[in-house]
Amino acid sequence: MKELEIEFKNMLSGQEYGRLEEKYFSSQKPVVQTNFYIDTPDLDMRKNRILLRIRDAEGVQMMTLKEPTEKGVMEYHGEVSGELNFDRDIRPGELPEIIREELARYDIDISQLKIYGALSTERRQVPYREGLLVLDRNTFLDEEDFELEYEVDNYDKGETRFLHLLEDAGIERRGEVTKSERFYNKLASIRTGDHYAYTI
Repeated sequence: MKELEIEFKNMLSGQEYGRLEEKYFSSQKPVVQTNFYIDTPDLDMRKNRILLRIRDAEGVQMMTLKEPTEKGVMEYHGEVSGELNFDRDIRPGELPEIIREELARYDIDISQLKIYGALSTERRQVPYREGLLVLDRNTFLDEEDFELEYEVDNYDKGETRFLHLLEDAGIERRGEVTKSERFYNKLASIRTGDHYAYTI
């Protein structure tokens, strides 16, 4: 499956998270999902500005390839199965056909793919003004953070509504830093003290 994802994100303090949870999500039961990030030893996915992950949510494993576009992210999905462990090799035959075909456009040795770590999310979501409002508490590599996301079909309307929501809640607009970027920056700081200046 192929789809265009349009979403807006904002990092939150723990206090802001609590206020939004009480206002919008108090009746929503959280769903726990875990993203397992996949790359080569040379981090060729990151170098090509793309992301490959497996999301394990409620017993379903979905592999997703993400490619940035001007106003959103193009996503390629395929269901997979198998044991999800840190440092596990991902064989080429495990890649869904739609993802394997898209990766063929890049100079990436798919025989070198493996899982480099995981980020777990406690997620609540509610419909909000022709979109989906999502509240996340994330844990990864001994870190915890909080974020608000707004998933929409129309970029311009979505941006206006998201900024208005933040203003009404008294929350500062902060630069968008994706889960994968935060994960890889933390991984890099653990390994070398460096950071990956890259977003997807």
